[in-house]
Amino acid sequence: MPHEELPPIVLPDNFNYVAVFLSFACMLRCTYCINHHGGDLVKKRWMSGHDWVRGLNRLKSSRGDIPITLQGGEPTVHKHFYQIVQGLRPQIPIDLLTNLEVDVDEFMSMIPPQRIKREAPYASIRVSYHRGQQDPDALLKRVRYFLDKGYHIGVWAVDHPDYMEESRQVQIQAQSMGIDFRLKEFLGPHNGITYGTMRYPEAVNAKMLRNADCRTSELLIDPSGTIFRCHSDLYANRFPIGHLLDKEPPAYLGRWVPCAVYGKCNSCDIKVKNNRFEEYGHSSVEVRSISEPYAENKEYVEEVINTYGKQDATAAAVHR
Repeated sequence: MPHEELPPIVLPDNFNYVAVFLSFACMLRCTYCINHHGGDLVKKRWMSGHDWVRGLNRLKSSRGDIPITLQGGEPTVHKHFYQIVQGLRPQIPIDLLTNLEVDVDEFMSMIPPQRIKREAPYASIRVSYHRGQQDPDALLKRVRYFLDKGYHIGVWAVDHPDYMEESRQVQIQAQSMGIDFRLKEFLGPHNGITYGTMRYPEAVNAKMLRNADCRTSELLIDPSGTIFRCHSDLYANRFPIGHLLDKEPPAYLGRWVPCAVYGKCNSCDIKVKNNRFEEYGHSSVEVRSISEPYAENKEYVEEVINTYGKQDATAAAVHR
């Protein structure tokens, strides 16, 4: 029996990013992974490939230049990953965030280079290098092979304070092989220093809660197809605004809406970064009308654990 046709979801003009979390699971076991600190993210129900295709094909952009970014966890662990990529309308541009721990021959037979390739100042396939979990020599050789086969691919790594020199050596090695290797700013507290450039520094893991109005420029969809306004809500499974398969498109897209948990913001939402045109000064969420504190953030230490890891949460508890 055919499904009822769903109306399109039109992305507002101010939108910059569509994040599709196919799964929060991953074959790597990084101790610093945010998806494991909370304990429940990797247990999220997965939506079938058929439903992902049906839902994602509803997305429309007036400009047509906003890609659907498949990510996780590790998106390629979804058992219908190739079905999803192949089922999306050809007019929908695709980006992929991956650790590239894939069967190379299978990947190349299922996804031709031109399908994940577009005019952009950064690679459409963005490979994450995970120190301690991946052999950099093997990973860079794999990336170079993808480049030689015509794929638009590069490597990103978090510029962790403890491994800055090591990361730069891997970067130099990659660049000598003609690979675009970029370092992402480390975010959060480490050894008594807070790293990251935040548009609203008092919003992350604050001891007090405030009311505010916020407006997002992103569409965030979790593995079950549930839509959230921001990463903070998504990781906490809080305040969903709709589902990808709801007949009515989600409310509040691109609009200012009230938020009662300013202080629980996630660094990914308020860090100052480049937009998709590589223009610096963008943040995923804008905030205005911030009130005076109205309540204590009783989950303060727990949220530090979920966002940054146990080491810095212990320090936060000591200095609270």
